Amino acid sequence: MTIWDVERIFAYWRGSPPTHELVAAYLGYKPPPEPVTVAPSADDPSGIGSMIMRFPDGAVKHG
Repeated sequence: MTIWDVERIFAYWRGSPPTHELVAAYLGYKPPPEPVTVAPSADDPSGIGSMIMRFPDGAVKHG
């Protein structure tokens, strides 16, 4: 896809936006935030730090 193709698509969308975008805006839908990820470092080669950040209150819940 060239930059010209992208420009044409955006020009089309200005006049006729995608239906799912209109419905989401009408309903006030906000996508969930991206999860925080921490890459393994020299201090934490196992990557356990990123797992701890997923459960800040220390509780692992199922279901």
